[in-house]
Amino acid sequence: MKIRRSLYIGVLTVLLLWILMDSVSAQLGGNLTKDESDYINITVNVSTECMIDVQPAALAWDGVAPGSVGDNNTEVLGDHYFAIQIENIGSRNITRVWFNATYPAASPFARGSAAFTDAGNYVVLSNDTSSTNPPANGFFFINRVEYNETRQLVYLRDPAGNLPPNSGTYTYGRFRNATNEYFWMYDQTYGNCNTSGTLWIGTEPHTRTQTGTTNFQSQAIGGTFTTTQLTTYNCAGLSYAVGNVNSSSPLAGYSVAMSPTCQLFFSRWNRDCPFDYSGTTAVFADDVVGFPTATLWPGDSFALAIKVYVPYGIYEGQSVPGKIWAIATSA
Repeated sequence: MKIRRSLYIGVLTVLLLWILMDSVSAQLGGNLTKDESDYINITVNVSTECMIDVQPAALAWDGVAPGSVGDNNTEVLGDHYFAIQIENIGSRNITRVWFNATYPAASPFARGSAAFTDAGNYVVLSNDTSSTNPPANGFFFINRVEYNETRQLVYLRDPAGNLPPNSGTYTYGRFRNATNEYFWMYDQTYGNCNTSGTLWIGTEPHTRTQTGTTNFQSQAIGGTFTTTQLTTYNCAGLSYAVGNVNSSSPLAGYSVAMSPTCQLFFSRWNRDCPFDYSGTTAVFADDVVGFPTATLWPGDSFALAIKVYVPYGIYEGQSVPGKIWAIATSA
């Protein structure tokens, strides 16, 4: 009698567990033939938005000596970042991406204060992100501005043979590329730097240990330089003298623009006016980063390596914070 009672209790226990499991299965969406189901249609219309996100949102380099490079070893605001990521977070295909950077409103040299500097003018980018330290020759400024020299350089000879240069005919300065500086001269015969003329750029760098190209009179008597013919170009109500650096120059790849007040801009990544002229060597970033498609699809991204090139002769302490912009257009 005790055995039958135990068996009876066991059967009841199994039945109870089966009922409980059946109930849980129904609550969790079990596919039971006895259940009935219905559904609703879901429709979402995504608005048309062209949006990009650039990360990290801020970068800072500390302890960069004049005439040297700030890289991932000296980047301190983040986790020693060496690159930036540009992502399409909108809903449209992005067809063009280019950059813009701030620069000082006047020459930051011979000022005795960091108030005339702008850190945006130090920034260089490269599409080579194969390592945390890409090769130096792959980096270009976004739109570096160089001002003509305000002090006479007595060791430069102009194309007409004058030593020092005739400042009434030629304006001159230097392209500051961290440890290397390249002297340049522009023919302002017509009294205005934005008119068509010849741009001379030295091929030998001026460094702490060598003088570099200083004679622009003649290649035959020791001058080592390239020349580029600039032509007048009007955009946004302003007039510039524009052209591309000679392909034989160590600065090949840059587009240049001379303002009426003799500011010389070197651009690689900026395609805004005045670097939107026909034949410019300034590039759209999407043309060189190797997209798998012709456009940057929503949710896709690309990266560019980033550094800062701090020139010689820049005042100590924190330079005025600058900005760089990634600008995009959609299909």
